[in-house]
Amino acid sequence: MPNRVKEHVFALDARWCDELEEVLFSDPVPNLYSIEHYLACPLPVRSPRIPLHYYQGFVGCERDGQLCCVLLLGSNVVPVRLCGAAVEHIGYDADSHGAEVPDAPSLDTPTLDATALAHRDALAQLLLQVGSRLESMFGESAFVMPLWTRMQELCEQTRGGKSPLLPMRQLSLRDGCDHRARVLSERPNQPLLYLPPEKDLARFYTVELPELPAHLPAPLKPGESLAGAFQLSGEAAGYARLATSADLGELLPAAAAMFTEEVGFDPIARYGDGYAGRLRMLIAGQRSAIVTDVNGRIIFKADAGIVNLDVAQVQGVWLHPDYRGYGLAKPFFAAAVQLLQHRYPHLSLYVNDYNARALAIYRGTGWEQIGQFSTIIFER
Repeated sequence: MPNRVKEHVFALDARWCDELEEVLFSDPVPNLYSIEHYLACPLPVRSPRIPLHYYQGFVGCERDGQLCCVLLLGSNVVPVRLCGAAVEHIGYDADSHGAEVPDAPSLDTPTLDATALAHRDALAQLLLQVGSRLESMFGESAFVMPLWTRMQELCEQTRGGKSPLLPMRQLSLRDGCDHRARVLSERPNQPLLYLPPEKDLARFYTVELPELPAHLPAPLKPGESLAGAFQLSGEAAGYARLATSADLGELLPAAAAMFTEEVGFDPIARYGDGYAGRLRMLIAGQRSAIVTDVNGRIIFKADAGIVNLDVAQVQGVWLHPDYRGYGLAKPFFAAAVQLLQHRYPHLSLYVNDYNARALAIYRGTGWEQIGQFSTIIFER
């Protein structure tokens, strides 16, 4: 197979700033992760002269001098735009409270011309060259799934041969020729949800809650002090409040439990102090909402994980297993979201389509589906 990477893919430099910003900021809700990276790491003045599979940053392909493909390359890969693929925005009935989501958009591969096919091959080949440093690929389904499908096809075509694609598949002798050996989880259908700013959430957390455990405290009130440790200054809603630095010791195991349950591995073991540093950053930015019991144990959390101006993506939603089954998730979530919405009026999140309970809570509190994400998680 020809090396299409060298032929078609290049690292974006400052000459492409205007076009990249048009791609990212014209639709910020699904692009928050890429926007965060762009603002933290601006495009280099000149395109680096190193093999792209060692590069971290935005790469792309061009057609007639225009940027037609964009990929954020790193341990977490985000296809931002794919030549020939179009995103279908989904209508959603916010008044429907069932657990089922609307039918997913069709991801059938459109008829592509030779240039679009070459670009897709080049990007797929590049990601296979990245190999063992890949942790995940995620983003809008219309971009992720065609690229992921092509990666698998290229692996099959080169099975048993000497190819730069093989490092991704050499986990063990037994699995040496199986491109699936490093795939921890494939999640092709993840509804992308949006909460309109005008939605009133107070009615979900001001009602009397059923069957409360005896050690759950009374709801916090604006300005109320918790055990005299600090003043909430109005940042309370129902049982929820914003986390402070004093909560880090309790927040760390709660966040790690959420991550392990959702993703499948312990983030503290893999990322070490970096994971705690991430939580400190969320706390300092008043981006973590929590509920605690009378012993100070965090029993619910939700974060504004990625933010830009007045837009945020809610992440890390978790309820302690001891408190599940009491009907608490919905009021806790509504209260936490209300706090986050004070600073970020435009909130989004994405969720696995098989998580019926979470979908019912989100839809039941006014979230509307506006698109679809997909995630591929790799082992390391």
